[in-house]
Amino acid sequence: MSQSDSHKENFLANVGFGIALAGTAQRGKLYRPESTPDERQRFRLTLRTALENLAQEYRVPITDDRHFVNINDLADRLSQRHRAALNGDRFRIGSAQKALNLYLKMLWCFDRIPTPPHCPFDSIVLSLVPGCKRIKWTQLDSLEDYKHIVHLARVAANGVSLSEWELRVFTETLSPPRAGSLPIGAT
Repeated sequence: MSQSDSHKENFLANVGFGIALAGTAQRGKLYRPESTPDERQRFRLTLRTALENLAQEYRVPITDDRHFVNINDLADRLSQRHRAALNGDRFRIGSAQKALNLYLKMLWCFDRIPTPPHCPFDSIVLSLVPGCKRIKWTQLDSLEDYKHIVHLARVAANGVSLSEWELRVFTETLSPPRAGSLPIGAT
């Protein structure tokens, strides 16, 4: 790998993690208000390492059961190691799935892994899944409830992979029009 390729890979790794962290922490009330900047930084470093290590497993397609285990283990390990940084002493299942699923989505979109088993479930996606509109991903802390969401989302996706379905829904309903996509004179 050339030095330029190495810099590109490093850049993509930083972007992927940055988006996953922002998507998880922005609305997730992730941190305990009185946690210190050092505690939060240690949490972020542990999360990044955990996501990068887990990503190795996703170089080949994995089962739902394995993915559920990975989400649960991520929530438990980070909760045990970083209670002082975390709101409610816990990295909830909702936050763990959002971090892992969003990180995997980024790697998939960068053509680094095959299609991930699930999509990132947030308020926008949940609002499009019948029966899930009132679920708050930021408060979700039950693996059984998460499994139920996945089941309902699969029904809504109608045979399309959850990752493909969410990407299409995002592109069609949430993306602003791009320059040149509107006819001349349209407002």
